[in-house]
Amino acid sequence: MSYYGYVERENASQINWAEVGENLTGVLKKASDDRQAKRNAFDQSTKDFQETLNNSPSGDFKTANAFALNHAADASKTRLIQDRLLKSGLMKDRDYTVARQNLVDGTKQMFGLSEEYQKEYAAKMKRMEAGESQELESWLMGQIEGLGNLTDVKSFINQEDGSVSIGKLVDGPNGTRVLSKNPNDFLTVNQLKNRYAKQYDKFRVGETMAVEADRLGSFINTIRDAGGQEYAGQITKMLDATLRGTLDKNQKNAVDNFEKMERNMINSYLESNPLNILSVLTNYIGVDSEGNSFTPTFDAAEAASDPSKILVKDNGSGTIEFAGTEPQKKLAFEAVQNNFRNQIDREKTISTYTEPKPSATQVNQDNKEAQDTEVTTNIAQLYYGNDAQVQEAEDYLRSINPNISTIDRTGENIILTFNDDRADEVIAFRDDSGKELDQAAWITASANFFLGDKQKITDIDKIIGLSKIDTSLAFNPESTGFSGGVIEVEETAMEAIMRGLSDDIPNNHTAYAQLITEDKDANGKFVEDYKDKIPAGFTLEEGTGIYEATRQRLVKFGKKDKIEIDITKPDAVKKMLDYIKKNIDLVGKDSADVNLMIKYPKQKSKVKQKGRGKTGELDE
Repeated sequence: MSYYGYVERENASQINWAEVGENLTGVLKKASDDRQAKRNAFDQSTKDFQETLNNSPSGDFKTANAFALNHAADASKTRLIQDRLLKSGLMKDRDYTVARQNLVDGTKQMFGLSEEYQKEYAAKMKRMEAGESQELESWLMGQIEGLGNLTDVKSFINQEDGSVSIGKLVDGPNGTRVLSKNPNDFLTVNQLKNRYAKQYDKFRVGETMAVEADRLGSFINTIRDAGGQEYAGQITKMLDATLRGTLDKNQKNAVDNFEKMERNMINSYLESNPLNILSVLTNYIGVDSEGNSFTPTFDAAEAASDPSKILVKDNGSGTIEFAGTEPQKKLAFEAVQNNFRNQIDREKTISTYTEPKPSATQVNQDNKEAQDTEVTTNIAQLYYGNDAQVQEAEDYLRSINPNISTIDRTGENIILTFNDDRADEVIAFRDDSGKELDQAAWITASANFFLGDKQKITDIDKIIGLSKIDTSLAFNPESTGFSGGVIEVEETAMEAIMRGLSDDIPNNHTAYAQLITEDKDANGKFVEDYKDKIPAGFTLEEGTGIYEATRQRLVKFGKKDKIEIDITKPDAVKKMLDYIKKNIDLVGKDSADVNLMIKYPKQKSKVKQKGRGKTGELDE
């Protein structure tokens, strides 16, 4: 074969195998280093978490110790399973990371729950006592307290995602203890933490509707102008189809417009925040038609079988959502609506109508019947109402009879006190034999005790019929309420002196504690600040001690028998004041302490009267 025309050329693209080998080695080494770093991070996270489990909280409470140790043991086993699944390739890195983080977070949160719960509990109790929280908030805390009996509680770890839950143990078959299936009895640690931290405010029906009645006053007065002579006086007579007469076109339009406005206004509170519905049912209405208290529940089956149970749901993060029935929503709406219309009736004056007017006698009779109906309706609330309804009724009845000083209601009786020389009136809910009076009989027997001489009801049976009171409602033995004005009280000489000394000798222990940390003369400063403010005859001097730190903290105070006080303690000033109170002489003939009565004269102040029942707002 001839290779004519072929010219041999040198290959210009020689491969540098040394460089290729070096680069490949670098890539493989980096991959190996990355895998080793990941293994190191994995091993370290496992070590750190195991250390957390090994240091589970312990103390003197053996049951709590056992609970913590049992969880730590379960968490260790779960950690081991997670590690094996990852190393064997049966669990993806991402799934492992999520599950491990859930387990770590849940465990740390659970170990810290007790301290956090105590802080929240104090805040929740303060809110409840101030009437700021709705029933849901205290109910949730009660549910959490139920999980606090650690002998009946166990932690559970979801083996799929590592999340930690706490649940009640109940008796199972063959003497076993198993997790309760009741939704009220178990939840994740994250849900638990959010539940006790979340605040749920009480919906103040009366206050809110009073504001709306005042805000909508001009519109309401326009609706009143559409009335007729046979239903003049109260707007509810126009709006109640069972009471009003035949309306002409203009009157019907006026009522329709009002009802639309009213519906939109009420729904702006209830539909925009459905938890307000829950507050109306549990805090304002309180009980159902059978007298059973409204309470929340997470158990759908329980809510379906008991109308007094209001279904709530956890959205998964610990935040609670209302999931009640349509009848419950309707009941809440009507309760707010009735309160709103009562606010209108009480706060707005009656307009002058253009229609022919009845005689003065008829007007007086109608007005008297309307007032008697309102009175009787409120007296009935004292019999069957919850705390809020009792308070509302007491305030109303006291407002229409200026001679009533206080109304005090418990489950036993009602005590009326008066501003004149009249003796107190005790109105019992039972007859002399101890038998409970039914509602109609009790109203008939008690109504006129709440009224002045010119206000007496002559035909109470007729008024009960006109008022449409549901006399089948049962007596509420649990409700309490107190309504009373303010009285002027003068403090005692001792109270005046201690008040003045408290102002002159303020508690400033933190400042002196700071001086000690700065190695300054703390007790010398304390003596200098207060020596001229203590009463004559008392001495204040720096303390003594073996150690410098002890000397700086202590002062000696008193007369003959001196006491030693640690100025860095919160009760330092209190101990001084208590000592002064026990050792001053305000009656001795030659006592210099009597001069304190001149220096700190007695003052008068207005205070709210108190009774056996819960007290309403202060009257100004």
